[in-house]
Amino acid sequence: MGAETGEKTEEATPEKLRKSKEEGQVPKSQDFVSALGFVAGFFTLVALLDYIATEVMDFTRQSLEAAFRAPSPSTIAQLLENAIPFLLRISLPIGAAVLVTGVFSNVLQTGFFLAFKVLKPKMDKINPINGLKGMFKVKKFVDLAKNMLKVAIAAWLAWSIISKAVYDMTLSVTLPMASAIEFGRGVIWEYLVKTAALFIVIGGADLLWARRVFQKEMMMSKYDVKQEYKQSEGDPQMKGQRRQLAQELLFGGGMENVKNADAVIVNPTHIAVAIKYDKKKGKDAAPTVVAKGMRIHAEKIKELAKHYGVPILRNVPLAQALNKLDIDEEIPEELYEAVAEVLSFVFKIKEEQEARQKEQRSRTADRAEADRAARAQNARLGRHAQTPDVGGKVGGNSAPGKASDEEMTARDNLLKRPK
Repeated sequence: MGAETGEKTEEATPEKLRKSKEEGQVPKSQDFVSALGFVAGFFTLVALLDYIATEVMDFTRQSLEAAFRAPSPSTIAQLLENAIPFLLRISLPIGAAVLVTGVFSNVLQTGFFLAFKVLKPKMDKINPINGLKGMFKVKKFVDLAKNMLKVAIAAWLAWSIISKAVYDMTLSVTLPMASAIEFGRGVIWEYLVKTAALFIVIGGADLLWARRVFQKEMMMSKYDVKQEYKQSEGDPQMKGQRRQLAQELLFGGGMENVKNADAVIVNPTHIAVAIKYDKKKGKDAAPTVVAKGMRIHAEKIKELAKHYGVPILRNVPLAQALNKLDIDEEIPEELYEAVAEVLSFVFKIKEEQEARQKEQRSRTADRAEADRAARAQNARLGRHAQTPDVGGKVGGNSAPGKASDEEMTARDNLLKRPK
């Protein structure tokens, strides 16, 4: 099926990202979490160093006094019983800082969400065959290489620091105890600071890499996008969202903006951006973005553009660049050439359409004038045909100039009358 769907060239849709998030598939770097946890634990240890030193000295003194005073099995049991609260008092603050930082670093990467599907038992997870297959994945080898690299860099860092301080470390045995401890603390401090910085750099790089790999894994083919769109057509929730988006577009002035736009640039299915160049603002004015949308919103903009006859042009790079702008924001200079080419093409089409419409109107007017002239000529010819000659009768049936039978009878009667 993967070969039939075509090459994965499209970005993941919000629906696919939502489903992957529900299943716990999110871009996350464990190295980033470990780095922040190490830094938090380190600085907590530094902040509580005096408190920890005091606790250690008190516990050591109590243990030695008890051992010298009454060494017995009961004393050892008492010391072990006191050791548990002592260890908790030292470790709990550092552990709490690491735990809070771990939660914070995870939320910082993925946002707060609960993926309950991850908790559901799956047979694939306990299948030993699948486990063996997973051991030979490329990702496992990449993780192994990263861990080996981290260990190698940390070892090199430790060697570089110790090699520089080895001479002074040899001489520190001749120093007083306080001075020797201070020297050792300085060496350890330098190593921990540089190691923390190293872990932060590695964690940040791993986070960027994890997001890039996740984005590549979530890529979809055009077929997948179309299938998902068809499936979402029957979803009542998606229909409700489309209606809401349409209302927001219509009532938010988007309908009027698209109607008056010069062109709509599309991606072709993900993005639609309507632009307009207002010549009334002068030659120095730049075109502006009057409406834009993604996914369902983009489909609505294209529907409005088709309804009002606004040209729709496909230009993927330009559509992506224009989508980064805000509504009513002018086009930046780096996009002038691309936008000018689009508007020139659109204006040329409009001029040709206007010229054809003007020619059509002219032809219609000429035909109407010819019809009026013909009707006037016919009217004049009709009036001339109805004009009577001498001795004729208006509208009569007799030929012009010839008397009718009634006229002839009247004349004969007059001639026969006696004089």
